[in-house]
Amino acid sequence: MIALSATVALALAGCGGSDAPAETADGAAPVNGKPAAAAGGSYAAKDVCAYLKGEIPALNKIGSPVGRHANLAGNLATFFESHGKPESGAALDAATKAECPAVRTEVLTLIDVDGFNAF
Repeated sequence: MIALSATVALALAGCGGSDAPAETADGAAPVNGKPAAAAGGSYAAKDVCAYLKGEIPALNKIGSPVGRHANLAGNLATFFESHGKPESGAALDAATKAECPAVRTEVLTLIDVDGFNAF
């Protein structure tokens, strides 16, 4: 479980990326080497909600909460690399509570945690 927590921490902390970021889908210019959506640790809550909603069918096919947790951690790391990362699990909780509370609840239930701050 400690290794899984480390994976999640890396997912939320972000990983190194390309030195030449492209414009975002909406044409916004990069800020400080990050997509505009990632400036200051921000990202579009609607994008992460859509992503999480799309992950639910795959998560349902995995037999255990630990397996679902590990799968989602890896997939979210990839998602955040290209969409900007949240400042923390608490920031991700706040964004998903506001934008997609039902999706948030379903995903957290599947991975058996109370919030992304515990993820």
